Amino acid sequence: MEMDDFLKQSLALMGCEEMRKFWGCMQETAGFHLSTAECEPFVLFHRYITEPEPPFITRWRGDPKKERWYRLLVDGVLGNVQNSFACVRYHQERARTIEVAARSCFEKAGVKDRLGNSTVGGGNTLALDFEYQAYVLAYRRCLDQFARALAAYFRNDHHSFRHLPKLLKKAKPTAVAEAISAVIEKRSVSFDFVLSAPGENSVRDRIAHYEFVPAGLMNISSRGFVLMGGGEELGLGASSAVLGDVLTRRTEELFGCIAELLSVLVSEAAKCDGVVQPFNAGATP
Repeated sequence: MEMDDFLKQSLALMGCEEMRKFWGCMQETAGFHLSTAECEPFVLFHRYITEPEPPFITRWRGDPKKERWYRLLVDGVLGNVQNSFACVRYHQERARTIEVAARSCFEKAGVKDRLGNSTVGGGNTLALDFEYQAYVLAYRRCLDQFARALAAYFRNDHHSFRHLPKLLKKAKPTAVAEAISAVIEKRSVSFDFVLSAPGENSVRDRIAHYEFVPAGLMNISSRGFVLMGGGEELGLGASSAVLGDVLTRRTEELFGCIAELLSVLVSEAAKCDGVVQPFNAGATP
């Protein structure tokens, strides 16, 4: 078959009604999309590396020995980090959907008025536990993949978000490294459930290495349906008793960190373009 005929046949296949129907069904069944607002930080980064292409990107792409840093930075941000954040959002939505459905079961059953002063706890909520654990692991994965992408700007192969500020103390360009470190220091206080403090295990560590951490224990009473305890210590102290609200706040904090770090990277790196070639503290540019 001639190449022209092959191309015409391929275009005809991709444009046919049956194929459009298939892709539409697949997108609805297996696809997931971030909102326009959630895509904005990644669009900003894409514009920075393409309109026009910064000098250091041009040099990296033109040097086989340095092209890997281009892949780690660009594919890291636009591929790994963006998709891993979408994974966090997906599990957040799934957990909320299950929690809302469970509360609806309680309301529809009509048992509320029969409980009196009693409180009943327990029940099989494993699907909710599964989504919560997946959420926590995806959250940490997103942060560590982001650390690897950011470290690539400084031509360093590093993959720990928690230890990234230590690396950046010696990284150059100094202005870029200091600006990124400042954001990480400010934002990291929200990530203690996935980033361990010395001598302590985070919720993520407990899930990954030690125990089955539930989303919470179901409690029903005349006051309604609530989840108690679990990895987020729901209903204890100042914590909300609504898992969906807690995870929504955590996701907003993660997105805020991603958005601010990409904004700082773009703005500070742009000042260095054509002046300083990003490089590993221990390497020559």
